[in-house]
Amino acid sequence: MIQAIHINSTVPYTMKNLGKAYKIDDFELLTTVLSALMWRKLNGPIKLFTDEIGLEYYTSLNICDLWDAGIDTQVLESVSPNLNQEIFWAAAKIFALQHQQAPVAMIDTDLIVWKNISNILSKQQFAIIHRETINEEYYLPKHLLKKAENYKFDDAWDWTELPCNTSFAYFSNTQFKDYYTKCAIEFMMDNHEYPCEMVSQMVFAEQRIVSMCAKKMNIPIYHFLDDPFQADNSIFTHLWGAKQIARDNNHQRKLLCAALLNKIEELFPEYYEKTIRMLILCKNDAHVVV
Repeated sequence: MIQAIHINSTVPYTMKNLGKAYKIDDFELLTTVLSALMWRKLNGPIKLFTDEIGLEYYTSLNICDLWDAGIDTQVLESVSPNLNQEIFWAAAKIFALQHQQAPVAMIDTDLIVWKNISNILSKQQFAIIHRETINEEYYLPKHLLKKAENYKFDDAWDWTELPCNTSFAYFSNTQFKDYYTKCAIEFMMDNHEYPCEMVSQMVFAEQRIVSMCAKKMNIPIYHFLDDPFQADNSIFTHLWGAKQIARDNNHQRKLLCAALLNKIEELFPEYYEKTIRMLILCKNDAHVVV
């Protein structure tokens, strides 16, 4: 059995939505429910790293029991204010990973693992869902990245190494995990200049540094999918771009919520009524249509 972690910092949301109450879209809440329950059913315990606002929100929805390995708020509440979580909107993942003992599977709350993959992971030092291509619109060359005044890139990093999508990432090598998180935090700390597209800084810290650290340490990178849109993928569902489609199109939103709710009723009937109440509590009961 393999320990997994979910991570949710509310800071990026509150920075962009000053004065507004924190909330999560109904379809992402439903995915979080399935993500946690499926991992527990097939692969092992799961823990949540969040902050006090996040804990209060999940408590208000009565779903804190999703995380059978507990909920930690201390780590994310201790993130330094010298790290700008608007620029580095996924920085919480790095801090949670830094503090979690290996072996550990880091799973985004909008990703579901449908199969037992413990046997595969038990043979790996580092495993991810898939590699990324170096699209220079987002994966900027070294000279275009923003960095703190005294920061220096490691001369041993190989900038041709393909980035890793870490919506699912497994680490069993403690030295590698510690080196990666240290390098990512060093890049993010005191790095306050905003990129034009609000993506490049975070994907470098989260997804490109990890591949270059692995190359430097001679850590093999196992990837489950050769392509994020791979037709024969039966292991993972990652909402990813579907989230914006659902936000922009109410009909698509209803269809997505109905599909997720049907899966919860089919696979976890004991959690179905609680899920219905969760949707009502988050004031999205209009989407409870099956």
